Amino acid sequence: MSFRMGAKATDDLEAAQSYSLTILNENSQLQQFAMFQTIPNIVGPSTDPLSLAWMLGTAAPGSPSNPSQSAFSWQVEYSANTGYVQDIGTSTDPRRFTTASNVDVMIDSDNFLDVTYLGTFPNGAPAFPGNPSSGTSGEIQVQADGKIPTHAQTSSQNMTINVGIGMNNKPTVVVELLPNLLYQFTPKPTYYIISGSFVEGQVIDTAISSAAYKVVFDGVTTKTLKFTANNQFEPA
Repeated sequence: MSFRMGAKATDDLEAAQSYSLTILNENSQLQQFAMFQTIPNIVGPSTDPLSLAWMLGTAAPGSPSNPSQSAFSWQVEYSANTGYVQDIGTSTDPRRFTTASNVDVMIDSDNFLDVTYLGTFPNGAPAFPGNPSSGTSGEIQVQADGKIPTHAQTSSQNMTINVGIGMNNKPTVVVELLPNLLYQFTPKPTYYIISGSFVEGQVIDTAISSAAYKVVFDGVTTKTLKFTANNQFEPA
């Protein structure tokens, strides 16, 4: 069985492309921001992927006439990631993805990886045992072996083992990792930004994501937004 995530990518035009986003804070309060990504839902029998707090930023108090700034910059360079997400979070310890292993990958070559579990659960760790090889062009593919713990095993520890993709050396999207499945990610991200206090890798749930602002680059690689006194993002 295989899980395919995302719509079929077109040409690899974004690979290694640099992007930047600047937030002009017109709000009189200190602001914290988080960027996250989504990909289209999985086609097939599986849970939906989890989006993670990808990059964090802070802006000092500002005003419309003298806004402060928070800047984000990244390159579209991909990685495969495996690790853990706890089942329950709190306000001081939110649900987050903790990376156990990651490997840089391409999209059209060096894009197929095996993933296994080293040691005895729960005292071992998921890992990519080898270097990537070439798989289906336009995808990042991860093949789980039979050593991956089952859902029942990980649930007994109030956590899941996960696999996903990252950008610019930070995880962006993960899904539960189960034994003997092929995971197929089509990297075609949509970018979002939200204000609030987050930690890197924090799971972005539906309640949070509904308040986020979609960042569309429209053929450009640099974007500027303002965050207003009404606590809203707007085009600058």
